Amino acid sequence: MADSRELRERELAADRETVRMAAEELLNQRQQRILQLSFEGWSVQDIARELNVPAERVSDEKYKAIRKLREHLGK
Repeated sequence: MADSRELRERELAADRETVRMAAEELLNQRQQRILQLSFEGWSVQDIARELNVPAERVSDEKYKAIRKLREHLGK
């Protein structure tokens, strides 16, 4: 059982690294920060307060960032 978990963890780590590199290439700094905070579990409202922007702006930037990454990664 441990081997399959280790394999899955390595696959997830590789996937995360692929996404991180694509994000650095494709996204602006704000979009990268929004995704980072979102992945860490922050709500849209909390991110908006942290970045001092409206929640609607955070949602829009997050949507655009995910769309760019999906198009680039073919998902």
